[in-house]
Amino acid sequence: MPDKPEKVVIIGLDAPIPERVYKYAVEGKLPNLKKLIERGVYAENCLVPHPTITPPNWTTIVTGAWPGTHGITCFNMHKPGMPLDQTYEAFDSGDCQAEYLWEAAERAGKRTIILNYPSTWPPRGKNIVQIGGAGLAINEWRWRIPRRFLVTLGDNILFSTEEYPLARVIKLKEAEGWNGIPKEVRRSLEAELLVDFPNSKFKVEPVKWYLLVMDLGKGFSKIAISKSKDFKDVFVTLKAGEWSHIIKDTFQTEKGPYKAVFRFKLVELPEDASRLRLYMTPICALHGNSKPDGLVEKIQETSSGLPLPSHGAYYEALNLGWIDPETFLELIDMEHVWLADAACWLMKNYDWDVFVMHAHCPDWAYHVFSNKIDPSTAKSAEEAKLYGELELKFYQSLDRMIGRIVEAAGERALVVITSDHGAKPSGRKFDPRKILEEAGLLAYKEVNGRRVIDWDKTLAVPQRSCYIYVNLKGRDPHGIVPPEKYDEVRDAVIKALYDYTDPETGLKPVVFALKKEDARVIGLHGDRVGDVIFALRGEFGGQHGPHITTAKYGIGSLKGLLIMAGPGIKKGYTLKRTVWLTDIAPTVCYLAELPIPRNAEGGVIYQALEDPDCKIKELQRLRENYQKLKDMVEKEQALTHTYYME
Repeated sequence: MPDKPEKVVIIGLDAPIPERVYKYAVEGKLPNLKKLIERGVYAENCLVPHPTITPPNWTTIVTGAWPGTHGITCFNMHKPGMPLDQTYEAFDSGDCQAEYLWEAAERAGKRTIILNYPSTWPPRGKNIVQIGGAGLAINEWRWRIPRRFLVTLGDNILFSTEEYPLARVIKLKEAEGWNGIPKEVRRSLEAELLVDFPNSKFKVEPVKWYLLVMDLGKGFSKIAISKSKDFKDVFVTLKAGEWSHIIKDTFQTEKGPYKAVFRFKLVELPEDASRLRLYMTPICALHGNSKPDGLVEKIQETSSGLPLPSHGAYYEALNLGWIDPETFLELIDMEHVWLADAACWLMKNYDWDVFVMHAHCPDWAYHVFSNKIDPSTAKSAEEAKLYGELELKFYQSLDRMIGRIVEAAGERALVVITSDHGAKPSGRKFDPRKILEEAGLLAYKEVNGRRVIDWDKTLAVPQRSCYIYVNLKGRDPHGIVPPEKYDEVRDAVIKALYDYTDPETGLKPVVFALKKEDARVIGLHGDRVGDVIFALRGEFGGQHGPHITTAKYGIGSLKGLLIMAGPGIKKGYTLKRTVWLTDIAPTVCYLAELPIPRNAEGGVIYQALEDPDCKIKELQRLRENYQKLKDMVEKEQALTHTYYME
């Protein structure tokens, strides 16, 4: 009988650079991933759909369908009838036109746990347990939000006596009117801390707390935070470099009271109190983000981490100088500890068959400092060394998370570690708007001192990561191009893209430019893609998005990560053949004997299997045994002794 896994575990990491992960793992720096590679398969050439971007590719992994089929075609959505300059973020599960893996598993009576998996909110399916999915982290919301993103309650805040970008500047003064200050405090300073819940998705009533800075005899060395000017209401005391405990509180919102957790860190406080930096994590809601609701609060009761809405806030905090690298890594670990705690709690408290999750850390990190890691783009060798160490440490944090989850799943689980795409350093700028404007296809005009698109003269316009739309009459609200000129304009767009040469390098940035009907060969089709689809080489543009999936630049690669281990998988094998993200769901379903999602277009990765013919052999054995049983029954019935019942 073939070796059938009892459980399926899919752990997604957003935008890791696969070659670097593999290198760190085989060197022993990522011990849990090393174990999985040694007892499983590492795919050297895992390719991802175009564009190389988050929502469509995570959707591909759990549907087995190409973006043209499942309908999530970029980070943002555009549908026919919308003005060409309007989109919304692609995190609504209702926009997915394909069946999810857990919906297919449900047809066989199987239950799936879904943890922080993007573009899956609201939850679809009856036999599921789900936390998050409306953004890139538990308390981040990109679902049906008119802005770029919001958080459930409040973003992180820096309170500082000095000017930092976007920080809250506070002024220390002699403390007055306090009750109950300990006798050992020789001198005290105070300031007000106004928490106004930045980036909240709904209105939250601001709160005012009081900061007390205390001299205990050898200079200012300790702070206290209180809800009033009475020391009995102090809920945090800290020394420089210390984190507070996890603080649980209830905040009043227009949606009613919300329970939440957060922490403080006193980043800086010299003895003379000439400077003070107090960092407050995002305020993490404990409900309104799961099915059934309230799971986050139950998990938090035993977790030492935080369900952070980490949309990049503390990555930006590092770049803004709010926090130091050590604090940054501590925040990273809080998130990964919470995700591991959540996974283990859910696996323990629910019967389950499939577990699917996503962690976004590498993507945010590379967006913020990939150019500082790469020696060819860093300002100095020291900068490259510092940020290279940060890179290794965030991977080590993820590795610890993975180790805990794999252990909780048990030895009989099929484990898949994968990604939506890779990443690279930023390259030279590429602006398709400028190219189309110079070709006479895109026009602008001045309105109230602003340069805006002149739709009456615009024939084509770039949109989202890799699309160019013809301003088509009868389809688009501002359309001026008659249908009979549609192909003529598309040909002009393609020519302009191919004709463009970067003036400094002499390189041609555009690898391909395809008409939408020709883009079916890369899995893009339908009415949710542009009229022309293009891709860039790795030397241009940002970390990922419009780049061809095989692009490489500096330390980076846009390929996907794929490691598989468990029953039925080869051991210690490096797979050279090309695999696609579309192949993951069919392979998982084949091994675990789950129904394949109805719209899946990928194939089984047979070369990764210990016995690619295992199911055929099993079917043959069953047929042979059935035939033997049938023959036996027929012979029994053909015996010469016949008895007639009266």
